Parts: sequence; C-alpha cells; structure tokens
Amino acid sequence: MVNSFTQFWQKWQQRQRIFIMPSAYGYAYVVLLIVMLLGAINYNNSLGHLLCFLLVGLGQVAMHHSHRNIKHLSLTVTALDQVFYGQSAQFRLTTNNTKPQASFQLEVRHKISTKKSRWPFIKRYQSLQLLDKVDGHSNHTSTLTIPTLKRGWQPLNTLSVTSSYPLGLFQCWTLFDTSAQVLVYPQAKGQKPLPMNAETGQEARKHEQQGEDDFAGLRSYREGEALHRVAWKAMARDDQMRSKQFSSPQGRELLFRWEDVADINDTEQKLSQLSQWICQAEQQGDRYGLMLPHTEVATSHGPSHQHHCLKLLALFDENR
Repeated sequence: MVNSFTQFWQKWQQRQRIFIMPSAYGYAYVVLLIVMLLGAINYNNSLGHLLCFLLVGLGQVAMHHSHRNIKHLSLTVTALDQVFYGQSAQFRLTTNNTKPQASFQLEVRHKISTKKSRWPFIKRYQSLQLLDKVDGHSNHTSTLTIPTLKRGWQPLNTLSVTSSYPLGLFQCWTLFDTSAQVLVYPQAKGQKPLPMNAETGQEARKHEQQGEDDFAGLRSYREGEALHRVAWKAMARDDQMRSKQFSSPQGRELLFRWEDVADINDTEQKLSQLSQWICQAEQQGDRYGLMLPHTEVATSHGPSHQHHCLKLLALFDENR
C-alpha cells in the first residue's frame, strides 16, 4: 500500500504541471456574460438566455483548447559558445511536441533571477521568443539570446512557455527548469599596453625554430638529407660536406602577472586588463602565460590555452 502510494506520488511529482488563469479579456468576458444573464432574467428573454449559455459554452471550449495547446510540450536547452561580459549569451532551444495536434502562438519566457522577489506579484519573467507554430510529433529548433549579467557561470534559470491561444480569454503556461549555463569571460578592456620589460613581464625574446624562412648557419651533413640543402660552395673551399640550416621566427613569450595590474584598484578592471592582454597576445601569435594568486599557467598559445586562461579569469574569486 505504501509502495503504491509512493509510486503514485512520484509520478504525480514528475508530470507536467499546466497553469491556467483568465486573461484581462477573459475577466471582461465574464462581466459581459453576467450583465447579459441579468438582462435576460429581468426581461424574461429566452433568446438572451440562449445567447448567454452559448457564450458560456464557447468560453469553456476555449479553456480546453488553451490547455491542450500547452500539453505534451517539452524543452531541451543547450548552451552555445562562451562569451565576454557585455556580449549576449546564446542557447539552442529545441521544442518537442509529442501530441498529434499542432501548438500555436507559444511565447518562451526567461526567469530573470533565481532570487525570491520581495513583491511576488511583480512579473519576473522576460519574453524571449514567440513561436507561431510547432507541428504535431515534431521538433522546432531556435536560438535564445539573453544579456550577460556578470562574469563566471551564468545559468539560464527557469523557462516558461505561455499561450493565450485560441481566443485570448485564458492565459495558460507551464514551467521548465533548465541546468544549461554559459561561461562568461571578463570583458576584454583596458588601457595598459602589453608588459614588455623585466619588471612587469618577461618580454619578448625571439625564439628560433627550424623552418624555411631565414638562413641560420651550417652544420655537418647527415646521411639522408636532401641534396639541395648541401652547401656546395663551402664544400668547394675545405672539402667538407655541410648542410644549410634555416629558421623561422616564433612569437614572443610573455607572462602576465597579477602584479602587473597592481596599480588598478578595481578587481574587475584588473581581470578585464588581463583578458585584453590574453586576446591581444593570441591574435599576434605570441606565447603567453598567466600568474594569478595561487594559480600559474605555463606559457603556450592556441585556442585551448586561451580558453584555459580566460576561464581562470572568469572564475577568479568565484564565491564573491
């Protein structure tokens, strides 16, 4: 008995909850029906009674269609790429309609904050998207765009799907809790140039690596090397076989330290300055490292290294 009740309770908890309330037009519709009914009773008018009851039946049918329009809908949300603070975060939204009938005029709303409002009656949902139609047994994919509020992980929070279809007399909605979140980097912004001296950073020394750009010298010939690399003129002078060596310049090597931005008072501005240096060094092809309090990243370059450094900045002092 207890197990049956537990299973029933779990299923009841997991089922989709749909809320429905009369809209402003719905309340006006009710007032109109009451006035019509009182007039029909006062004048003992049969046609007035008939029209009033027909309109009541029409309202009841509209209520059932509004409920069915939202029923059997589910949402899947996936976060897209990381963004910098100030840019808009994007999520991929897939609306799945499992019933045979199509759903119309669906409005997707986003819960602005997870904090409880002091005034619960004030709307905390912001309209994001309007879907005209989702066919039965089909999916509809779209993109949600929300503004970034701070650096770090930004969740999407709860989504609501609302509809007043078909007559606008009832507003019907259901809620979906999503775990999707997007990483927001600090804003790449600052006035300081790249640190170039020994006190503020390890500057810029040119690395040489093997390549085809510049002549780097001669060394003893190794068996198997291509003959066009042989220095024939040098061989003619001393009769020793040597091969030409070439090099290609590699980017500078920079280390961005927390001490380099010590003269900036605000922590967010410090992170923005470091973020700008990282982006600038990555664009210029430099190798760069990062030294934060209690964290250090060795010099390297590439998209994954840039993401690693920017992620550390985004989650710096995360429990702030």
